[in-house]
Amino acid sequence: MDDHSGDRRPPDRKAIVLLVERLEPEEGSSSAEYGYPPEQGGFSLPQRSVARGIICGMLDSVLIVDDDPAFRALAGRLLSDSGFAVVGEAGSIATALEMARRVRPSAALVDVGLPDGDGFALARQLTALPWQPRVVLTSMHPNAGSSAEVRRSGALAFVHKGDLPRAPLTQWFGAA
Repeated sequence: MDDHSGDRRPPDRKAIVLLVERLEPEEGSSSAEYGYPPEQGGFSLPQRSVARGIICGMLDSVLIVDDDPAFRALAGRLLSDSGFAVVGEAGSIATALEMARRVRPSAALVDVGLPDGDGFALARQLTALPWQPRVVLTSMHPNAGSSAEVRRSGALAFVHKGDLPRAPLTQWFGAA
């Protein structure tokens, strides 16, 4: 196993085989969607997907950091459907740092409000790692941080959780 602890290059992109899915509602279901409650700034996704083909491709890896498991699952699905490899999830700063050092993600989606600190501090710690992962901050509160605060944290951007499905993920996290 190579030791890249002093290496400032981003981790190599992983070649993988990706199952392409077409999303469709479950038969007989009264509601074709589930999700993070819209009244909390969330979004919804179709309930079920059906495999339709296989594509060989290269994916950038993303770590999702949020204390809400339902949001982590939805964000993970959205990122996966957008062509990113979700390499880990964490619900706290401590877990995120441990996981980031272990899996070396090329990017991280970080909630601003975490139980053991704030996402701005975590963004500073993540972007200071030797491979310098790209970080995007998120919150269900649209004014959770000023653009100056986002810049000082080292993050590339801030996106409201409800706007995540329309966010320029490939621009922020790299071409998937």
